[in-house]
Amino acid sequence: MKIQNKISLIFTALNAGIILALSAFIYIFANESTSRSFFHRLEVRSNIVLHAALEGNKSKTSVYYDIKEKHLGDLPFETHYVIGNEDSVRLDSIKRTLPMPGSFFKELESSMAAQYFKNDTSYVGLSIEENGKSLVIISSAVDLYGLEEMDNLKKLLVVGFLISMFFVFTFGKFFSRQIFEPFRRIIRKVKGINADNLNERLTVDVSRDEIANLSATFNEMLDRLEITFDIQNNFVSNASHEFRTPMTVISGEAELGCSLPDISETARASFRTILRESEKLEHLTNSMLSLAQTGFDGKREQWGVIRMDELVMEVKGTIDQIMPENKVEINFDNLPDDEHKLILAGNATLLKAAFSNIVLNSCKYSDNKPVHVSIGADERHIIIEISDHGIGIPLEEIGQIYVPFFRASNTKHYEGYGIGLPLANNIIKMHKGNIKVDSEVQVGTRFTVRFPIKY
Repeated sequence: MKIQNKISLIFTALNAGIILALSAFIYIFANESTSRSFFHRLEVRSNIVLHAALEGNKSKTSVYYDIKEKHLGDLPFETHYVIGNEDSVRLDSIKRTLPMPGSFFKELESSMAAQYFKNDTSYVGLSIEENGKSLVIISSAVDLYGLEEMDNLKKLLVVGFLISMFFVFTFGKFFSRQIFEPFRRIIRKVKGINADNLNERLTVDVSRDEIANLSATFNEMLDRLEITFDIQNNFVSNASHEFRTPMTVISGEAELGCSLPDISETARASFRTILRESEKLEHLTNSMLSLAQTGFDGKREQWGVIRMDELVMEVKGTIDQIMPENKVEINFDNLPDDEHKLILAGNATLLKAAFSNIVLNSCKYSDNKPVHVSIGADERHIIIEISDHGIGIPLEEIGQIYVPFFRASNTKHYEGYGIGLPLANNIIKMHKGNIKVDSEVQVGTRFTVRFPIKY
């Protein structure tokens, strides 16, 4: 997940937590306020009914009820139970009938008043002693209006939460995009810099903020890379000439010495040894220079459109020239119907060198047993497989085969310098490809090379 999206989600989650907490506070506060208000209204009515029950004069009793009806009115499902203290049987019956716990009646005895709420019904208890009489009243009612208001508030808070989350996420996405735009600009610029335009630099803002510091740091790194590439380029260019000239002279003189008729066989054998070793040295030098040159990402050479099936055939022709007795077999059974899936943009010379190295290694380390080369493609990749029945590579050493000059422990009886596979790997990576190796000692090795298809 992109950091921009992570920031948007974190921002949304934090705001969601804040809005949820605020909504919960509003709901709880409103619910408590509504409940207290309704308990107070029920207590007022209970108090009127209780005093009416205490009044011995019936005419005055009607006055209490008239006041209640005219000024207060009845609450929904309003019910009153008036009990005298001496009427313990009725009190026990009400205790069994109503859902209040024992703590309600204990509170009623101790503080002369008690409240209880259950199943949307509010219960109020009052106890009074006056004119030698002692009465208890238990009243109940349902706050239909309050319940409806709380339900509406709940719906309003839920809808408001969802709408606010939509706007929070949208604006969070927008602001995070704006914040990361300078980073995307840096990424686009850095991706466009390669070995051919190392002189380009990022623009450093005058604000000297963190982004400006990052750009300046990239520029410093590019300065060091440009110096390193210049040094390497100069070395490769100079070494290519300086190394080859004396080796050509040595080889020529050795050939001339071998052709002289009046030298001893010992001297002739020495000239042959010098010629043979000079050829090895020339091959080693050329391989090292090629390996160093691949560090320039191949864009110093001419790139073009390559058909990989044709390239494989050219590799086979090269192998036939170097090792005429080879048993390399090419399998075209998996070729795709769409020939565009075989086309790759790259450097034909470098790719030919890479695959020639892999195939020659397969021939050499299998003692010239059959080597199978197949080419095919899937929806996204050009796939080339090279398999042999040779000595294989120890499992613990496979991870080191692309290290220059490394040679597996079971290759001591074979000539080589440990440069071919590192060179091939560099060239394949240069073309955005990858190489996978599966090997088993004394069974064989399979190299699978994949290149992305670009239409």
